Amino acid sequence: MINSNDVIVAFEEDGRMSIAKINDLIDNEKFEHHFQGLYDLQTLTPIGYEALLRTDLFKKPEILFEKASHTNRFFELEMRSIKKALQSYDKINQSTSKEKKILINVFPSNLADPDFLDQLNKILGETTLSANQIMIEINESEIIQNVDYFSAMVNELQTEGYLIAIDDVGKGVSSLQAIVELQPDIVKMDRFFAKHLAKSSRKQEMVKSIVTYCYNTDTKFVLEGIEILEDLEMAKAIGVSIVQGFLLARPESLEVIRKYEMDDKEDNYFSAKR
Repeated sequence: MINSNDVIVAFEEDGRMSIAKINDLIDNEKFEHHFQGLYDLQTLTPIGYEALLRTDLFKKPEILFEKASHTNRFFELEMRSIKKALQSYDKINQSTSKEKKILINVFPSNLADPDFLDQLNKILGETTLSANQIMIEINESEIIQNVDYFSAMVNELQTEGYLIAIDDVGKGVSSLQAIVELQPDIVKMDRFFAKHLAKSSRKQEMVKSIVTYCYNTDTKFVLEGIEILEDLEMAKAIGVSIVQGFLLARPESLEVIRKYEMDDKEDNYFSAKR
């Protein structure tokens, strides 16, 4: 029989170990970012990249952020992650001939911090990037409970030139309210709708309805989770313009993306010379 006291002690020890790991990760910045492309469906070339945190201290980034959210260093972790992501992407930006976007995930609780915008502007000022290259991705399910406050925050960020993306649209019942009230620059539809898209007429109709809304409101639309060619071709056929998924690119290290962009820049240069 399992002793309940033993379970409690083990749980407390696990908690202390997690906090120690989080402190170590933050203090020594034991993390990096991989970058996954967002592709223009007409040209099949990347228009930008999503920065995804990676660390050896936690198997899944979601576990890290979930545990960190219960500490007093969550905001610090978020801002250090953003700073490192933008500094890394700045190297990619200097390797390309085009001003491509970078998408960074931000937790709503940190977005709501009164110091967020000032710190973000300071970080941006230390790079060659411009505000209109930064896409701030937030999950709609976490903000809809206080949509009035977040609407004001989103407007402030957009006034500064930043782009706002709403993630996982279609996953929760509040998706439509979020994209109407927050008026984001980009809508990212949940990967559920990309899986077997070619075989599901109902998914096709749902995607088309959001694509039409985005077209009529001058909002960019991204379909996540494209993994097979048939779904890619169907996405193109029903009007999707930007896609993301393993079929086109998996998350790659800074070095891999930078080499790709440098090679692409050279190809464009020599093509122009011909």
